[in-house]
Amino acid sequence: MAKYTRSEAREWAWETLRGQWSTLVTPFTPEDEIDEAGLRHNIRHIRSLGSRGAGATWGMGEFWSLTTPERKRIYDIVADEARGEWLTAAHVTHTSAREMLDLADHAAGVGIDLLIVAAPYFVTKSEDQVVDFVKLLSDRTSLAVMYYNSPQFGIVMSPQGLHRLCQLPNVVGVKEASFNQQLSVDAHLLLGKESIISTPDEWIYRKAAELGFQQRVMFANTSDWRFDVPGANHYVQFIEGASEGKPDWDYYEKHLRAIKSLSDAWWPRIVKKFNGALPAALCKYWGELMGLKGGHVRPPLSDLSPEEKQELKAQLSELRPLGGGAGPFPKALNGHHLANGSNGVNGTNGKSGYQAHQSDALSSRVYVTSPPPAVQSVPAEPARVGNERAGWLPNPANESGMMLLVSAQNMDEVMEADRGGADIIDVKNLQEAMVGSAHPHLVREARARVPAHKHVSVTLGVVPNQPGTVAMAVYAAGMLNATSVKVGFVRADYDTAVEVLREARNALQGFETKLIGSVFGDNHLYDGLDPRCMMRLAIDGQCDGFLIDTLTKDGRNLFNFLSENELREMVIQGKLAGLSTALSGHLKLTDLDMLARINPDIVGVRGAVCSTGDRGRAVAWEAVAHFKRELDRRKSGEIDVHSRPRVQQPVSAAVPGAGWVVVDGRGKSCQGILAALNQQVERDPNSIVEAILADALNIYDVIVWAERAGHSLLSQRRDVDGTSRVLISPRRTAVPA
Repeated sequence: MAKYTRSEAREWAWETLRGQWSTLVTPFTPEDEIDEAGLRHNIRHIRSLGSRGAGATWGMGEFWSLTTPERKRIYDIVADEARGEWLTAAHVTHTSAREMLDLADHAAGVGIDLLIVAAPYFVTKSEDQVVDFVKLLSDRTSLAVMYYNSPQFGIVMSPQGLHRLCQLPNVVGVKEASFNQQLSVDAHLLLGKESIISTPDEWIYRKAAELGFQQRVMFANTSDWRFDVPGANHYVQFIEGASEGKPDWDYYEKHLRAIKSLSDAWWPRIVKKFNGALPAALCKYWGELMGLKGGHVRPPLSDLSPEEKQELKAQLSELRPLGGGAGPFPKALNGHHLANGSNGVNGTNGKSGYQAHQSDALSSRVYVTSPPPAVQSVPAEPARVGNERAGWLPNPANESGMMLLVSAQNMDEVMEADRGGADIIDVKNLQEAMVGSAHPHLVREARARVPAHKHVSVTLGVVPNQPGTVAMAVYAAGMLNATSVKVGFVRADYDTAVEVLREARNALQGFETKLIGSVFGDNHLYDGLDPRCMMRLAIDGQCDGFLIDTLTKDGRNLFNFLSENELREMVIQGKLAGLSTALSGHLKLTDLDMLARINPDIVGVRGAVCSTGDRGRAVAWEAVAHFKRELDRRKSGEIDVHSRPRVQQPVSAAVPGAGWVVVDGRGKSCQGILAALNQQVERDPNSIVEAILADALNIYDVIVWAERAGHSLLSQRRDVDGTSRVLISPRRTAVPA
C-alpha cells in the first residue's frame, strides 16, 4: 500500500519522484500469453541498473492490446517483484471510465505507488473533457496521479490545460511527451515550481540550465535498459546527476552520445514506417539484444523485419555487448547508482571493449553543450585534445536569435562544423551545376552522427521546373529526417515556382522536415526571378521559411545586389508572416554588423569558415567557432550594432482595468516571438504585454515591431540573468507619453 495519504500525495511526489524511472514492455510467449517469467526477469534486470522505479502497461507496455484481467495480472507481478522496496506506477487509461476506476482500485489494492492516466482516446476532443475525466479518477483514488500528455491519445493539452489538471488535489504532475519542445518548456516554466513535470529526453536539461528550471525525474524512459548494461549504467548515472541540476555533458559525450545517435536514427525511422505509431517493436527487439525478454508485438502492430533486425543488431553490437551484460554488477551500486565519474567497469580509468570503441569513435568529435566562458581569441593551430571545445558565450544568448548555418560537402566538414558550434549543418554539393544536392548517404550519416538537438538541413540547389521530380527529391529529404530542405529557383516563371513548392509541400506530409523556398539576390544576372518576390513566393508556395542567397562567384556577395534596408524589410515582413528567414551568399565577418541589424533567423556561410577564407578549402572548426563567437557578441549586446536608443522613457501611468500578459521569448526564434506578440495583441488589445527576451537583436526587432504597429513602449529593464523585459501597451489602449 502507498505510504502516504491522499492529502500528502503532492508532498510525497515532490520528495520521492526523482532520478531515472523506467517503463516496462509486456513480454509475450510464442503462444501470445503474458510471459510472467520474462516480465520478472526484466524487472530484476532494470532494477540492477539503478533505476528508481518503473511503470506497468504504459505505452511501451502495449496497454491497448491487453484485456483488463491481463493488465491487473501485470500490476500483481510488478508489485510482487517490487515488494515495497522499488517504486511502481500503473497506467490506467481506458475509454471506459468504469474500467479506468476498476484498474485504479486494483493497482492501489496490490501496493502500486502511483497512477498515470491519459486522455480517453477516440471521443475526447476538448480540454474540458480531459479535465472532467481525470477528475473522476482524482476523486476516486487516494493515490498520487500523473497525467500523460501525448499526441498518441488524440489530444495534446496546452500548458494552461495542464495547469488546470494539476489543480486537482492529488494530480501531482505531468509526463510531458507531446514532442513539442516549446510546449514542454512552457509547462516547466508555468508549473514546474509546484508540480512534477518530466519531459522524457535529455535535451530538456539544456533548456533547464538556460531558463532556470529543474527537471527532477526522467519519467518512464526506455533509455536505461536500451543504453545500459549491468556493470555499466552510464545513462542512469547521467540522469541521476542531471536530476540534481548537475548534468555532466562531458560524461554524456564520452559514454552515451554514440548510442543516443543510433537511437535517434532508428526511432523516427520506425515511427514513420508505422505512420506515427509508437515504436514498441523497435524497443522490444532492442531490449532483447541488451538482455531483456520481449517477444512479439500484438496486432495491429507488427515486428521489425528480419532485415531491420539484422541491421540494428550489427549497429548496436559496435557500441554495447549484446545478450545481457558486462559481468557482475559492482557492489558500489548497491541496487541504486554509482557516483558520477566512475565508469562502472574497471574503476575510473578502466575501459571495457565497447567503451574503448566509443572513445575511439568520439575522439575527433567535440560537441558544444555546456559552454565555458568565452575566450578572447581563436587558437591558431587545430586542437589536439579530443575534448577541447570552441569558445562560447554564456547562455542565454546562444539559445535564441540568429543561428549559424555552415555548408558542408563531406563528413569531415560536417564534423568540423559541428565541433565549431554551428547551429545548422547544411549538406550540399558545390561542384554540381550552380549548386547541387549532396548524396543521400552523406545526409544519412550526418543525421546519424550529429547530435539530435542540432539541425541537419539539405540543399537541393537550383531545381528544374519539374514539380514531380522536385517532389521526389524533397520526399527523400523527409525520409532521411533532414531538419529542412531548400528548393531554389533561378530561371522559372512565378506560377511554375509556386506549383513546384506546393508539390514539395505535399511530398512532406507526415514528415517533420521544413520546406524552405529560395531565390538568389543576383538572379538578374541569369535572367531569373526577381528576388523581391521571395516573400510572396514563400507564402503562395506554402513554405515554412525562405532563404535569399547568391550564385555568382566573382567576389561579390549578397549586399552587392540587395541593400541592407531592402533585406531588413523582407526579413521583418517574413517574420510577421510566421516564416523563418535566412540570408546567405558569400557573407564574411565584416558583414556581421549589417546582418545583426537585419537579424534574420539564420545566417549561412561557407567561405568565411574555411581554413583560409577560401571557399574551395575545407571547413575548419576554429573558423566556425570564431564566426559563431562574433555573431553571439552581437546577439548578447556586447557589440552594439544599433546607433540610437529606441525605448521610450518609462511612464508612471497604467491603463485602468488592463490585464497583464507575459510572452516569454527565451529560447524562441524572433519569428516566433513576433508571431506570439501579434496574436496576443489581436486577441486581447486591452492587456499590457511583458515580453521577456534574451537576445539584444530580438529586443531591437520587438521595439521596431511595436513602433510600426503604433503600440506604446512603456519600459525596458535588464535582469541579473541577462534577460530583458519590455513592457508594451497595445495601440487601442496606449498610454500617452
